[in-house]
Amino acid sequence: MAGLDDGFFQRGWRRTLLALAVHCRREGSLCPCRVLLDTVEVDGLDATWKAARLVRRALGEGFRLEAVLTDTVVFAGFNILDPERLYRETGVPAVAVYMYPPRREAVERALRLHFPDWRERLAVLEEAWSRLRSAECRRGRLLLAAYGMEPRDAWRLACSLQLYTRHPEPLFTAHQAASMLSRTLGPL
Repeated sequence: MAGLDDGFFQRGWRRTLLALAVHCRREGSLCPCRVLLDTVEVDGLDATWKAARLVRRALGEGFRLEAVLTDTVVFAGFNILDPERLYRETGVPAVAVYMYPPRREAVERALRLHFPDWRERLAVLEEAWSRLRSAECRRGRLLLAAYGMEPRDAWRLACSLQLYTRHPEPLFTAHQAASMLSRTLGPL
């Protein structure tokens, strides 16, 4: 099991960190066992291939990943990850996890204003949004878009990973690692 999230960044930063937090089950408990890092361009186009590279590194180290949970499909500003392509390129199912419904109009307005390729970026977002299904879990509702696995299996998995908070644990670990390290390291 793994979670993927990006780090903190400020205006003017060219890159931030992308963290893949791999979790393992040991003696019935879910434990973080490896965090892999790479950089990702702010507002760039490299989130998908950087995520795929991290997943392949984890697989190369012998980890068997049941799925990769991503914190939405938007990283480092508007660097859009394509979960379908991530699944195709790695063979590992991807589940985009949303804590809140996307703000479609605001996102489209921002994309139109700032990106000449806004249609392509929006198409990936709309495809992910069209797959979103609500999952009522013990620690709170999630919205999930599943790639390479059935939505009900993604629901069971994401809900089972909510240990202490609404965030599935691998996503929480990825978020903490990427955010703390990017704040500490500063502009990359």
